[in-house]
Amino acid sequence: MENAEAGSSTAHEIRITNHGKMTNWVTFALEHFKKYEERPLVLHTLPAAKGKSPETRAEDTNADVDGASSAGPKAKAKKTEGLHPSMATIPRLVSVVEIIKREYLKTLDPGLAERGSLSGLHQYNEIGDIMEAGYVEREVDAEEERLESLAQALQGRNHVRQNKIAFMRVTLCRKAIPELIGRGATYQEPAVRKLSKSARARLKKKLRKGEDK
Repeated sequence: MENAEAGSSTAHEIRITNHGKMTNWVTFALEHFKKYEERPLVLHTLPAAKGKSPETRAEDTNADVDGASSAGPKAKAKKTEGLHPSMATIPRLVSVVEIIKREYLKTLDPGLAERGSLSGLHQYNEIGDIMEAGYVEREVDAEEERLESLAQALQGRNHVRQNKIAFMRVTLCRKAIPELIGRGATYQEPAVRKLSKSARARLKKKLRKGEDK
C-alpha cells in the first residue's frame, strides 16, 4: 500500500471504485484499525489524483484495494449509466462503510468493555463538488463558454445551467476528530455493542481473577 510508512496519525485513504471488491476494502480497513489506534481511515469517491489540478494536488495517499467485481459489466452499466463515477459509487461507499463499522464491533475484545458495552468507530461524512475540490475534468476556454452562454440566452434561458459533480468522503476513526465538524462534516456517533448477560458474567469473573493475583 502507498503511504505505508506515514506517521501513525496520518489518514490513510481508499478510493472506492466500480471494479474493486468490497471484501478487500473491508478486510484492509479491519487490519488498519487493528494496527493503528490513532490513524484515521478515509474512504472517498473522488477521481484518481492525476485528474487534480496542479495547484491543489496533495500528496497521493490513495489505496485502491482493487479486485474483480462480482457483478458483470452489463449489470454495472445499467446502474451507473449517465452518472459520473464519483456520484455513481456513493451508494457503494455507504455500503462499505456500514459493513466496516459492523465487522469492527465484532473484532473487539469483550475485555475492553466499559459498563457492559463496546464502542465502535466515529464517522464523519463530507459531500462536495469535484471541481471545487480541485479536480479538473476538462478545460473550457473563454470562447466556448461565451458561445454556450449565448446559445442559452437565445433559447430564452436567463440562467446558464451549471453541471456539478458530487463526491462523498467518509472518515472513520477510533478517536473523535472534532475539527472535521468545523470544516462542514456531519458526525455519526459510534455504534454500541452491548454484551450479553453471560458475556458480562464471564468478564466480571475474569476481572476478579486478575485482582486476586
